[in-house]
Amino acid sequence: MELKSFCETMNLSDEARGLLVPKWKEIFAHWNGGLPDFLSGAFIGKYLPMIKSPDEQEILRRAEDVIALCRKEPAAALYMHVLHYGVLKLKITASSTLATPFFGDNSGIAYLLAALSSAPLIEANCRKRGIPVTFAHDALQWIGGTVAIYKLAHDGIPGHSLGQLYWMHHHADGELYRIGRFEYLLHRLPVWAPLVFRNSAGKLAVLTAPDIKLGPSGLAVTKDEAVTSFIEEDGPFVTGIPVSPEGFAKVGERLTVDRREFSPVCAPWDLVPSIHIPGGLRMNWEDALDSLKQAKSFFKRYYKREIPMIVCGSWILNPALEKFAPEGNMARFRRELFCAPMIRWSDVGRDGMFFAFGRDDVDPTEITPVNSIQRVLQEIFRSEGTLRTGAMFVLTSDLDKLGNAYYRTSQELL
Repeated sequence: MELKSFCETMNLSDEARGLLVPKWKEIFAHWNGGLPDFLSGAFIGKYLPMIKSPDEQEILRRAEDVIALCRKEPAAALYMHVLHYGVLKLKITASSTLATPFFGDNSGIAYLLAALSSAPLIEANCRKRGIPVTFAHDALQWIGGTVAIYKLAHDGIPGHSLGQLYWMHHHADGELYRIGRFEYLLHRLPVWAPLVFRNSAGKLAVLTAPDIKLGPSGLAVTKDEAVTSFIEEDGPFVTGIPVSPEGFAKVGERLTVDRREFSPVCAPWDLVPSIHIPGGLRMNWEDALDSLKQAKSFFKRYYKREIPMIVCGSWILNPALEKFAPEGNMARFRRELFCAPMIRWSDVGRDGMFFAFGRDDVDPTEITPVNSIQRVLQEIFRSEGTLRTGAMFVLTSDLDKLGNAYYRTSQELL
């Protein structure tokens, strides 16, 4: 099938066509000419229950309609192959560009089935690394969380956003694992994470990551007149802006760390996983702590790596949650960790809105709230004029000490 006729049948834009041109021959060569294997009843019956969605029966009913359309129109079957092979295996970017109106109200179901097609790829990664295949099946729960998000913006119709499809290739490539409540992305220390030093007595010295624009409150801003965090080295001395465990940079202060007394917690080659928090479930502290402890054991057992630190950058770490929802699970999570300012990726100020509302293309106060987190975020936005992301770290050597806000009440700081 020619790419031009394929795009015309599926009503794909010129931008989508341009995106597919470089990989079209390979994509088409790997198409079986009919329904992809992941559109079979056996495949869906095996893997769909693993996403643990309460909407499973409606998803199944709507999936039958999607499959019927693919049987009737070869271009639709090829389209589903494009999503699987092109996005998940070849890692074609800008997947939202490939959105099509062809499936109507069941578009989100088509994208969900494409996400589910990652299951065998994730299983293969686990087998290759000697990791129990149950971890591959646990990874599919993330899709169940996206169903809940999708419903918020689509009148209660279940589905999956095409723009999130790429996420599953991290699991397939062995870059991401679901371990208990959280997912862990593998990398070295991210540029936004604070720099952490510790001496032999256990005292911590924590500096704000460099090149973050900070306002007077010690939180990240986008204004050009803001103070920019920095790191300066002079022999054994490292100087920067200190950060409090509550997550605020002390913009009026400078802290100099003597590396003859304090050593960096992380070496340049260390594995420092970052937490990603799947939706669909509550996040009580006991489950969160259990996940952190499991992660430490997981990487030691299956990767033969001692991870010194775990980090996170998330809208759930917005410091305003402690003020506006102090008794909530998210605020409790913040209080138990050492928090820090997080880079502002844009000046729109709607961080986390997509995950809480299913969309972020309007002012959050314009939407009628349907749950408590939406109401809290609206209250924050009305009060502060922005929704923001926060950062955190936790040292794995401290996991058994956590509880009662350990980093705020029990940890000695330089």
